[in-house]
Amino acid sequence: MKFWDSQLFWRRTTGVLAILSLALLVAAIIARDPPEFSSMPVIAVVRDGEQHPIWAVHLARAAHQIAADSLRAQPAPAGHVFQLWLSVPDGVALHQLGLLPQSGRKRIAVSPRDARLLMGAGELMVTIEPPGGSPGPAPSGATVFRATLDSSG
Repeated sequence: MKFWDSQLFWRRTTGVLAILSLALLVAAIIARDPPEFSSMPVIAVVRDGEQHPIWAVHLARAAHQIAADSLRAQPAPAGHVFQLWLSVPDGVALHQLGLLPQSGRKRIAVSPRDARLLMGAGELMVTIEPPGGSPGPAPSGATVFRATLDSSG
């Protein structure tokens, strides 16, 4: 008897095709266009020591993303990057959000929990980190900039 004449072969093939079809259907249902951050609220503006704006942070809560827009060139020290962290009043640990762009816009995926926390009271902190960011769950470098969250947006 040939392999493709076997009922077992066709049952397994049908099962695999059904699973693939279901996966494609789910992917099509949840696929969304990326958010248009220009229409999203600015939740914080990170400023330097002279109060010049450096980054504006927008939140697309439903998409679980933030966008950091570079407003003014702020070069990181040689061999380092700027990393964004979230500090909330009742939180013990900082929440690692992502690396900030030197120029332009950078989209950063955040957890649903962090997206919710970004809508409340808190502070964004920017640290100087090695390339790729902090090697651990906490900052390894000094905090150089801060911004208060604007929960009214």
